Amino acid sequence: MKKSILSVAGALLIFSITPKHSTASMRPSSLQQQTQEKSKIFSGTIIKNGDKFLLSDAANKLSFVLDDSEKASQFEGKRVKVTGTVDSASNIIHVETIQEIA
Repeated sequence: MKKSILSVAGALLIFSITPKHSTASMRPSSLQQQTQEKSKIFSGTIIKNGDKFLLSDAANKLSFVLDDSEKASQFEGKRVKVTGTVDSASNIIHVETIQEIA
């Protein structure tokens, strides 16, 4: 926000100018919030459930939906390490990388 001072007929006027797309007034989107979160590493087996791919962690009895079906499809049925951020509200991992575990 930019403040300006204007003198008109001996009176001081102070007013603020806010740009139309000021970032100060915009709330961060969920994508911006996710990129601010730290990436984590998850391991498990990639399984297909309908048209979605899941990372199944049988040891901890957890499963997460993977948001990148293209990457995940290459590893269907394999044990993998997935790096990404998790949206705990929707149980989705936003995939950065997937690597097969030997």
